[in-house]
Amino acid sequence: SPVPAGFLMDWLGRKRTCLYFSVLPLFSWLLILFADSAVQLYIARYAAGLWIGITNTIMPIYVGELGETKLRNSLTTINNGLFNFGVLFAYVIGPYVSYQMLATACEVLTVVYIITFIPMPESPHYFMKHGKRQEALDALSWFRKGQTMESIESELNRIEVAIEDQKLQKGTPKDIFFDRGNRKAFIISVTYAIFKRTSGSGVMQAYISITLPALTMGFLDPDNCVIIVGFISFLSSIASTALSAKYRRHVLLTISCAGCGLTTGLIMAWFYLHHNTSVNVNRYSDVIFWSMALYYAFFNIGLGPIGTSIKGEVFSANVKGLSSSLTTLTVAITSFIFNKYYLIIAQSAGMYVNYLIYSVTCVVTIVFTWTYVPDMHNRTLEEIRLMMKGEKIPLKNQVI
Repeated sequence: SPVPAGFLMDWLGRKRTCLYFSVLPLFSWLLILFADSAVQLYIARYAAGLWIGITNTIMPIYVGELGETKLRNSLTTINNGLFNFGVLFAYVIGPYVSYQMLATACEVLTVVYIITFIPMPESPHYFMKHGKRQEALDALSWFRKGQTMESIESELNRIEVAIEDQKLQKGTPKDIFFDRGNRKAFIISVTYAIFKRTSGSGVMQAYISITLPALTMGFLDPDNCVIIVGFISFLSSIASTALSAKYRRHVLLTISCAGCGLTTGLIMAWFYLHHNTSVNVNRYSDVIFWSMALYYAFFNIGLGPIGTSIKGEVFSANVKGLSSSLTTLTVAITSFIFNKYYLIIAQSAGMYVNYLIYSVTCVVTIVFTWTYVPDMHNRTLEEIRLMMKGEKIPLKNQVI
């Protein structure tokens, strides 16, 4: 779904594509509610997967385009927080209600999403790209309530100039790889997408219940531990929304990667000593749980929201749909590979090798961030495009 979503967001619009295809989660939860065979569950899961691909492709672009410069980082990190809330909701409610009740609750939440999303305007960037200036002005005025019309007109003029310049190229794959700015933006976006998964986040979440010891601290079973980790993930993602508005992304990513690298390193050391030496580390098995809990606390202040934030900022208008879809597709492929080979690597080379890979990835991410990625904190989308192309930002736009 990421590839057609990238096309549809430029044809139908960001909002309308997400709104029209919200029928997918409605259908998915309804089918789960009344399913009486495995095939029906497979179909429901397939529909849900299509929906995830669409939203992961379009929502970062939509939020990145509508957000004010000073709020954009915070807005783009909210998506990560809401994802963690959804996971926590299932963790907390799931074990204590019936199968049908959980499906019904998720169906109701989907309906609430649709109702609240209907009044939202389309992206001003989409309207300007299609020559609908008045509609773009109305949409931008809705998002900038409280600002003067002069300020709104000035922002719209900047959007118009940037889009007209970018429309000189058609937005083909060639424009991604042969345009200097688009190429750098694509490399940054795809690299962070890969690093986000190779740091272990999705795999650890998928296998946490079988990775943790039978009892943590003598009384917490894996199901209890999963709920605690879910709470920590949600709280840290909420904290990241405030932190991202105040601190540079480079700083937050460095702290995040250092913490994630240290915690996965501790898990790696435990599994190595447990399986490859005669050292008795069973009494220290709690290290696995606490390291995972701290991992997600660090992950959600930097590595977690980075893919969404970057994807919504760095691409020019003519290649946003295609680039975002390719980045989302990269995440899906990387997730599939790492989820598939987690147990295979554990059985053939040792569980510690998985966590060695995650730890090394975190170190490489820090190096990549400081050596290749420009500082985009408090920059407008137009300024970020200039930075991607290696051009100097006009003096009047410099942040002092």
